[in-house]
Amino acid sequence: LVAQAEAHVATLAPGFTHLQPAQPVTFAHQLLAHAQTFARDVERLQDWDRRSARSPLGAAALAGSAIALRPDLSAAELGYDGPCENSIDAVGSRDHVAEFLFVAAMLSVHLSRLAEEVFLWSSRQFRWVELDDSYATGSSIMPQKKNADIAELTRGRASRLIGGLTAMLTALKGLPFAYNRDLVEDKRAAFEAVDTLDAVLPAMAGMLRTMRVNVDTLKRQSVEGFTLATEVADWLARRGVPFSEAHEITGALVRRCEDRGIGLEDLEDSDLAAVDPRLTPEIRSCLTPEAAVAARSGHGGTAPDRVREQLARLRELLAEQDSWARAYDGPRG
Repeated sequence: LVAQAEAHVATLAPGFTHLQPAQPVTFAHQLLAHAQTFARDVERLQDWDRRSARSPLGAAALAGSAIALRPDLSAAELGYDGPCENSIDAVGSRDHVAEFLFVAAMLSVHLSRLAEEVFLWSSRQFRWVELDDSYATGSSIMPQKKNADIAELTRGRASRLIGGLTAMLTALKGLPFAYNRDLVEDKRAAFEAVDTLDAVLPAMAGMLRTMRVNVDTLKRQSVEGFTLATEVADWLARRGVPFSEAHEITGALVRRCEDRGIGLEDLEDSDLAAVDPRLTPEIRSCLTPEAAVAARSGHGGTAPDRVREQLARLRELLAEQDSWARAYDGPRG
């Protein structure tokens, strides 16, 4: 996602709300929205690892051991931060598993949302991207089809991880505290979560890395559906028109465009004046997608300069996370 974003910092694209064209954005900004969610998923794993690095050895059945009196030694040898503080908690709790399953399920939901956008982007209706043949399949009876199967399988696998979290929480909710045989369910859910992510993460990464972006199509669609309407309202508001009134004027201007079958960028001086005399020809300076994205120059906005800054910060964070992962020496039990 970061590599694709670096190539498309200035690539214009339509931004959506309610799956309807809303405002122009840069395609890099859209890609990095997904990258930010995955960066938080890594942070959740780091936080979970810190909180869960306690060894249950020495807890015995539930009361602790009368023989192994130094569980701190085995904890250190196995790479834990220390032993569990309470032996009953050590054998009876599985919140460390449930929390891992939540992080895995949240990660799978983020993957599924990205997959859903890939379906749209690669569809004949959107044509924003073209998937590499090695990450797509054809149809058994329709030779023209090119299906985003990697994305579809990823979306489907998300249901398994959500189900694993639900199963674990349901198994825990009614148990008396200490060991119960029901707790063996934790292994199935945790191992399946690891196996699932181990399959879908590399596949999704490869699909994104190799997809080709149709820059001209994105730019053309960036102004379709009157995505520049907010620029009109903002332009009026900056000139002292109350935003509620500016909103109404903009709506009237859009209706005039619809009646004439034209876009906002095609309006003539007479059209502007007919809607409201405060709509002067100077407004045209903001009725371009380039001007629209450049105006969103606050922190976290879609202006190319802000996107470059976002990329730089994200690169630093990813480097830190990568170093943590490479140096990881977690429990070896």
